Amino acid sequence: MNIFTISPAYLFILSILGIVFVVNDNNKDRQESPAAAWQDITTTEDVWNQYPGKIHTIFSSLNIDYPGLEPVKTALENSDTLSAANLLLDYYRSGESAKWLREKSYEYSDPDDQEQAENVLQNKITRTGATVEIPTTDGGGWDWNYTGPDQDDEFGYNLNRHRYFFHLLNGWHETENAEYAEKFDQIVRDWILNNPLTEKGDRFWEVHRTTTQELDWRDIGEVIWRDIDAGIRMGESWPQAFFGFQQADEFTPAARLLMIHSFIIHADYLQEYHQVHHNWATMEMNGLSYIGLTFPEFQQSEEWIDYALEVMEAEINGGQVYPDGVQMELATNTHWVALSRFENLVENFREASRAVPDSYLQHIEGMYDYLAYSMRPDGFQPLNNDSDREDLRPRVLRASENYDRSDWKFIATNGEEGVEPDGLPSRVFPWAGLHVMRNGWDRMSHWAFFKTGPYGIGHQHRDKLHLSVHAYGRDLLVDSGRFTHEDYFSFDPTVWRGYFRSTFSQNAILVDGAGQDVWERIAEEPHEEGRDYINTGELDFARGTFSDGYEGIEGQADHTRAVVYVKDRYWVVVDRLTTDRPREIQTLWRYAPDANAVIEELQVVSNDQGKGNIRVVPSGDIHWELEIIEGQTEPYYQGWYSRTYGEKEPNPTAIYSANIEGDSVFAWILVPADGLVPEVQSTIVNEDNVDVEIQVAGEQPVVVTVPLDDGLPEINNLN
Repeated sequence: MNIFTISPAYLFILSILGIVFVVNDNNKDRQESPAAAWQDITTTEDVWNQYPGKIHTIFSSLNIDYPGLEPVKTALENSDTLSAANLLLDYYRSGESAKWLREKSYEYSDPDDQEQAENVLQNKITRTGATVEIPTTDGGGWDWNYTGPDQDDEFGYNLNRHRYFFHLLNGWHETENAEYAEKFDQIVRDWILNNPLTEKGDRFWEVHRTTTQELDWRDIGEVIWRDIDAGIRMGESWPQAFFGFQQADEFTPAARLLMIHSFIIHADYLQEYHQVHHNWATMEMNGLSYIGLTFPEFQQSEEWIDYALEVMEAEINGGQVYPDGVQMELATNTHWVALSRFENLVENFREASRAVPDSYLQHIEGMYDYLAYSMRPDGFQPLNNDSDREDLRPRVLRASENYDRSDWKFIATNGEEGVEPDGLPSRVFPWAGLHVMRNGWDRMSHWAFFKTGPYGIGHQHRDKLHLSVHAYGRDLLVDSGRFTHEDYFSFDPTVWRGYFRSTFSQNAILVDGAGQDVWERIAEEPHEEGRDYINTGELDFARGTFSDGYEGIEGQADHTRAVVYVKDRYWVVVDRLTTDRPREIQTLWRYAPDANAVIEELQVVSNDQGKGNIRVVPSGDIHWELEIIEGQTEPYYQGWYSRTYGEKEPNPTAIYSANIEGDSVFAWILVPADGLVPEVQSTIVNEDNVDVEIQVAGEQPVVVTVPLDDGLPEINNLN
């Protein structure tokens, strides 16, 4: 339904006023204001004189029979548009809609809140820990296309999400300093009047008609009106600020009317152009539903609410979330982005005295299961795909109370509170193909994260068969993180983004100097227990194969990797390269950046006193050459780690290089220890079944059978 569809009765009333409607309300504005004119638009009369189309749109979209709008309806019937507009503002100033936002307590909750509010007064905002001054235009407003000192589009996106409204809102409520309300009012008028949604013929709209591979927002330099940012504004800053500043005299009538009009434009845009099967949809529908919930006076409010809930139900029930609870981008960061918006919708509905289906809540609980059971023993999340090393404990602990899950509390507190989960500590998410191998719930437990599943629907890295290891309170073998979104789609290891996304930054194998190519984005079926993986009290086992080719190389090159975690001892990793020609291969093992990794013959071991360490032991008839690279920039990036977006540091990366003539099988023993790691020797004693003998100093030799095709592993001689 188009937002300009109105009832016949109301059309009759408006026809008395001589109003004729067209779809693009900007065409009805009397002039395109010069750059500085936004500063002069402060009153209802100013908006009516310069932008009558916006007033028309507001009244055509209102249900003027809504309780409390009787004076507005009377003024319109009397052909007094100006009075109707002012009466509408009176209604919002003293009305009951969005009562929870009107009654919300806004106050400083962090020691830095006041400083942040003062910064906004000085045209400064803070992102990723850095405070940046926003350039101003000749007209005195902010440069809304500014992408920060590093020319990072992510800065521009966040600038236009307006979350810093809360700094001003908290400051005004806390101190009653009129400057905070004045600044909010100025920003609103500046942004709205200088950034109208462009005409339909503009290249902007081509992005909505193509795939991101063909044309992306970055290709056209758009940072203001991306659909995701429109959704975030509507769900996470604008309604809160609109109602939170209602009693501020400095919130001018013009700014109020412009915001009301822009809510309508945003709703129409989000309903027509939202994403599906992507985390963006959760922010867009969260925003659309919130407009409907907070502005029940609009004719289409119920439609927006119902539509958004319908989309969100579809997204959480298979649209972008697997039955095992994992969001299909397979990045814990975006899993949380989606989960938090799925949950925000529930909270917003409850505040508006509405309910969501029980099945929707069950899916949210499943998504929290992934966070709780994939969490490292130190409480931080896996660094899979585009993720940062974030602490999950506050989120999981809050959810444990909300969903009455004492097992989540047990995990997040390392067993100090809550009830121990049933079953083994290890978990498999069979649709996502993610295996969490661990031996307990305490802070010193062993933990590994192994990926055998699909590529993902967004934010992907070329990381199939990657393995991360954490033990004895410390990361040991790591995923490299993401660092930047500049050159967003790149997998070229000579640029930062490409390096961090490529196989060059994973614990995986390069073939002829090339990383993995793309593979299936979405799983069509789950991994099968007893075939693809098993978990017992003695061991965890999983295997997978990458057979979709390496970038730019010819012929067959398939990589199969099977991992057996011998509980409380070590991981046995067996690799097979199946190839139709000779190859040069490189196996990468990436140590945490704070590890002191050294070479001992053909083994690599970290030797940090009083800390967890790990030894990498090769096994098999391969003539490896070994080097450790740290902080390399030429001829391509290697040996870098990113804990969080925008930060990077060198990390020791062990690179095992060899030339093979054909199909080859080799193994790795990953031995962790609390303190110095003992000496370890290993040989493959039977390549057909791949029987690997492991001899740890002071212990009896153990033989682990690791099947690469069919069958399940066995352990012999384990004491």
